[in-house]
Amino acid sequence: MTKKIDFHIHTVSSIKDSDFSFSLDWLRRYVENTELDSIAITNHDLFDRDNFDIITQTLTDVKVYPGIELTLDIGHVNIVFPTDCVDELSLFSNWLSQVHQTQTDSITSMQLCEQLPCWNKGIYIYELGKSKGVKKIPDILSEAVSVGGVPNQLRFNIAHGNPSSLVPCLFSDAHATDDDSDNRNDINKLRNKQTYIQVDTCEFEDIKRCLQDRSKVSINKDYLQDVVNVGGVNISSGLNLVVGKRGTGKTYFLNKIKEEYDEEDYYEIKQFETARADEYIEKQRRTQGLSALHHWQEKYKNEFSKIKEYIKDSDTEQDNIDNFLKDVKRFANEMARSQSSQKYLLFQEAEYELSNVNFLKDALINIKEVIEKDEVWDLLAGGIQKKNHFIEVYSELRALYLKYTRDNIVKNYINDIMKEVKDTVTARTGISKVQKCSINKIIHKQQLEKKINDFLERIIVETSLKNERIHGYQIQVNLAPYESASQFQKEIGTREAVNNDLMEYYRNKEFTAFLNNLKHKNFYNEANFAEYLVRKEVRLLDSDGVSASGGQAVGFALMLRLNEAKNKPIILIDEPESSLDNAYIKSDLNGELKKLAKNSMVVVITHNSTLGTLLKPDYLIITSKDDRGGYSVMSGEFSSSKVKDSVIDIEEKSYEKFIEAMESGIDSYTEKGEIYASLNS
Repeated sequence: MTKKIDFHIHTVSSIKDSDFSFSLDWLRRYVENTELDSIAITNHDLFDRDNFDIITQTLTDVKVYPGIELTLDIGHVNIVFPTDCVDELSLFSNWLSQVHQTQTDSITSMQLCEQLPCWNKGIYIYELGKSKGVKKIPDILSEAVSVGGVPNQLRFNIAHGNPSSLVPCLFSDAHATDDDSDNRNDINKLRNKQTYIQVDTCEFEDIKRCLQDRSKVSINKDYLQDVVNVGGVNISSGLNLVVGKRGTGKTYFLNKIKEEYDEEDYYEIKQFETARADEYIEKQRRTQGLSALHHWQEKYKNEFSKIKEYIKDSDTEQDNIDNFLKDVKRFANEMARSQSSQKYLLFQEAEYELSNVNFLKDALINIKEVIEKDEVWDLLAGGIQKKNHFIEVYSELRALYLKYTRDNIVKNYINDIMKEVKDTVTARTGISKVQKCSINKIIHKQQLEKKINDFLERIIVETSLKNERIHGYQIQVNLAPYESASQFQKEIGTREAVNNDLMEYYRNKEFTAFLNNLKHKNFYNEANFAEYLVRKEVRLLDSDGVSASGGQAVGFALMLRLNEAKNKPIILIDEPESSLDNAYIKSDLNGELKKLAKNSMVVVITHNSTLGTLLKPDYLIITSKDDRGGYSVMSGEFSSSKVKDSVIDIEEKSYEKFIEAMESGIDSYTEKGEIYASLNS
């Protein structure tokens, strides 16, 4: 015998719930329409004795148990108690009202046990798969009977098939009210949110014992394993095949499934999407290529950072030593010829070179950050002494930083004076000034440019980054040097000329000249730096290493989509056979769909007889139009040869309906057989 229970119903609103008014009439209708045998009243952090008594006195045909939805410090838990705990539960609720003053208040498991003497008599329903759910049952509550609450039928089947999971239960979490802002009083939507248990009576101890055995708990009265109900239609939580003539509601049925579940729960491959392989393959090429390029860029993150700093350097000093020396010679000749210049000795002085203090500034910032991290020093033996050494180093470096900074200020001031004097002398004597040129900076820059050229010459070579096998295909991702200006323009997506000022230097491996010209291009974006250095090659190959044909690309695109879908609990596929040959459907597609169905609910619509017949799904779903112009959906185990319309309770043989959908009727099916036979004669 089976009984139907709902042990999660709200009748009184609290500070942790949306505001609603209790309706006894709604509760009576709900119990009658869903044919419940037992319910539990579980309000948020309170138990209203008067409300409970009214319900038990009115609903005499069902067993009503007291309970509470409790906020523990470890998460939410629903607790249902036998009726002899009513008095103790009332006292506990009064105490709880003093403790819980805000929406975020909670109590500990120890407080629960101390304040509620009958705590161990209850059935503890912990939420599974929710952020507020309890991740681990506390030891202090381990002796109580525990089950797992789930939000929908699919989650029930997932938990039910996992022997390490708590025994799952599906309850409504309904609000017993005529007007609810959260629509938690819609009886039609709540019809599929109860649990069947195998017991002879609804006595509390019977229910309690039953809930400890997952084989005696189901969401289907007939104990159909792994069956989900969507809009009154039973479907498998494994592999489902949907067939029917055009316009009979197959896509409509898929939409019903989508309405039942959150968008994040399902992956959908819509009708005709598999035929658009080129678009999807190109998207995959871009994605795979950019992903590989990103990993390559991360490998040389520090080097690229220094190169970008070099590119951004706005130093306008004269870099050419030869020209600088010519300037000096000209200046010396003009000074020698000038009769008045000897009066201005300051004119002959070189400007002071400023000290580089940036590295000291960075070091001070880093050392200070370490000094201020107390958790670091707490880990070390003699941490205080070692911290003091860091403080001494910091103080000494800071003194040097301040000294060099003050010197730079003075040098700048003197340089400004010399500049004004030289400008005045130049104006009066006509002697040309020597352009600024920091020999140290030039030497450093030349050394840096050599390092950059050597580094880029070493890494700008053909490089294999990825070779992944998926469903008998290979995805190869390589990086390679640019071979022409047009190739560079196409990869970057620009029409700006690049041959003379970029590609000529690139081909000659004069990379610093290439970079200095690159930064002046309109298309230059530092974020895309790596793309200017190498191009991406993404190749799709078959199992023999040969470039895949158009038809193979369609199959591969579909397999990639299915691979994307494998982590979703629900996969909806509308006519995947587009542009696929029957051999591929039989050898590859059918097998892949079966694999997916081991971990996901897969629903496949097809008009292809090879797919439909050889798929051998768990459940067959046949759609048709009824006499009123609406849609009729019949379903059943594929191997049972029967399908049933659960809405109007009609059962039929599946043979003729299946042949009608797959072969346009018995006559066409017979004729095709005769044609095949004639070809063999």
